[in-house]
Amino acid sequence: MGKVKSAIITALLVAAIVVLSLFAVISCDVPGSNGVKRYNSFISSIHLGGDLSGEAYTLLYPEGVISVSDYSLVAEDEANEDYQEYKDKYVPHGGVYVDKDKHTDTDALKESVAKDAGILLKRFGEKGYAGYSVSIEDDYVIRVSVPTNFTYAAYKFNKDANSYNDASGRSAALSDISSTVQILTYSGDMSLRDGTDYETSNSILSIKEDFASYFDNISYYLMGGTRAVKMDLSKEGFEKLNEVLTLSTETEKSAYIFIGENNTTLTLTMGKALENRTLLFTPDGATTAASNYAIVLNSVMNGGVLANSYNTDTAGSGTVIVAGTPAFGEYAAIYVLVALLLVLVAGIVASVVKYKKLGLVNVIMSVIYALVIVCALLLIEIQLTVGGAVTIVLGYALLTFTNFRVFEAVRGETLAGRTLQASVKTGYKKTLFSVLDLHAILVVVSAIIALVCKGELAACGLILFVAVLASYILYWFTRFMWFVISSPVKDKFKFCGFKREVLEDED
Repeated sequence: MGKVKSAIITALLVAAIVVLSLFAVISCDVPGSNGVKRYNSFISSIHLGGDLSGEAYTLLYPEGVISVSDYSLVAEDEANEDYQEYKDKYVPHGGVYVDKDKHTDTDALKESVAKDAGILLKRFGEKGYAGYSVSIEDDYVIRVSVPTNFTYAAYKFNKDANSYNDASGRSAALSDISSTVQILTYSGDMSLRDGTDYETSNSILSIKEDFASYFDNISYYLMGGTRAVKMDLSKEGFEKLNEVLTLSTETEKSAYIFIGENNTTLTLTMGKALENRTLLFTPDGATTAASNYAIVLNSVMNGGVLANSYNTDTAGSGTVIVAGTPAFGEYAAIYVLVALLLVLVAGIVASVVKYKKLGLVNVIMSVIYALVIVCALLLIEIQLTVGGAVTIVLGYALLTFTNFRVFEAVRGETLAGRTLQASVKTGYKKTLFSVLDLHAILVVVSAIIALVCKGELAACGLILFVAVLASYILYWFTRFMWFVISSPVKDKFKFCGFKREVLEDED
């Protein structure tokens, strides 16, 4: 390869890396650009786990149980019309007050809440959060904690602007959590009704029919950007449902799927037979709505029915979500980023010191690896946690080890007196199978972790999977860039920092 071609390829690659790096790390204000006030870098747009951006939690009160503050708000205000009612019917129990008329058997209430907590634990486990918890407080209150899923831009408060760098992202994340909690805490059985409101609608099925028994499987369906609830009818269920729907004389009227008194907004058309046993529904609302409905419907289908209805405030008008601080402190995300940068710099310095100009080839591979990981975290929306950061370092260690191993193999061949071209060919040939075996094993292990595990372990498995693939591809790209960059250099041994053994009888 000539000097011109070598220079052009190198310049284009470096320019691409520099541009991507700028987009990856620099956030800035962008005034006057179609309403865009601020550009957030790739790094600041990565979703962070609870240990880096904090957890959001809510307290679920079963019907007939209220907090001390809610009780005091009424019971300490004699002018309130409900003052005497609260004083008469509520009795204290730790940090809550219990309606003594509604819950005459407090042991039974305690037992039912514990059972509900187990059901909710399974439901929230299906969300794939990188860390979550469902626990019981004061015997009757269920506390649910999930990662806020903030990006750093949403988490970071801009003191100069007196606002968050991505306030809309922060609001969207909390709204998504609120919607998820609301849907996953639906109580009651599945039913099919002829109206949107539970009180004014009627069940289309007879009281003896269990609508949940009509289905073999209910799951979340994601394909080509389509997010849907996939409900597979059993053969018997398909026949029964078709019979019920076609008996209706009200053609084109909708039938609504309910869970307890809650309308899921998933509808069937009455007076019209179904074409196949698989039903796909795309619910309105947040992007997670389909996932949430699939989880709660599947739970109910498999007997996971909540015994109690839950509110998060006295009026039951909404879901109160409280965002907490990160487990590792306010600046945890910054510390993790700095640590990752230090590891990257350490690998770069070691490459240059040990292999001179050849080390620059490994520097390019290191930066490309970092960009691949950043893009993967951003595009796949993997929540980055401390464990994920450690996994990224392991992937980088694999890349560096692989390149150093082949460099040393080539060095050994040059010491034996071979030309550099022959040494490179032989060095790669000798290391090929060990490198391939190592990467193949790690790909299989990472894939198993990602598919079998839940939460943070699954996220770490996915990160490792991407890292291992990147490492193996860059192993071969290293050879190409070695050839490109060293091509115009006359003394290629000096370029690599290698020495060639010269025999005494050699002229």
